[in-house]
Amino acid sequence: MKRIIQVIFFLSISCYSYSQFILSAEGVTADNVCTPNTVCFLTGLRNESRARPVESMEVIQKRLNETVSFARSNPSFEASPAIQFAVNCRGEIGGGFHIVTKSGNDELDKELMDFFKTIKEWNAGRINRRRTVDSWYMWRLEIKDGNITF
Repeated sequence: MKRIIQVIFFLSISCYSYSQFILSAEGVTADNVCTPNTVCFLTGLRNESRARPVESMEVIQKRLNETVSFARSNPSFEASPAIQFAVNCRGEIGGGFHIVTKSGNDELDKELMDFFKTIKEWNAGRINRRRTVDSWYMWRLEIKDGNITF
């Protein structure tokens, strides 16, 4: 019986750990964050909630396709780019914009980066449902048939 209680105790301690990933991209500086060098990668698991834009994803996707003309102009072009940046603890863009996965066209990458800088209103990421933190946000895109989707 004593052995069972010990095993249960150690299992409960090991399953209860709440560690947090702190990521940094080499050479990328998030210049408008609340706590420099402590930008979290929130997975949305446990008691975390990711940063998210206030504007709906459908509206952002529609604006993206209207604004970024490269995809419409090149309907045979296909790519899966990803762009990441920080959202600070106040729900503002925190900087640190960088391309995680290139599209294969520098002009398109620049247009995408410029577009995502226009999304100004965010809900900050949270830990333990209360505390807001600086966090990374990544847009993973699919470009196919002249259309850009998330």
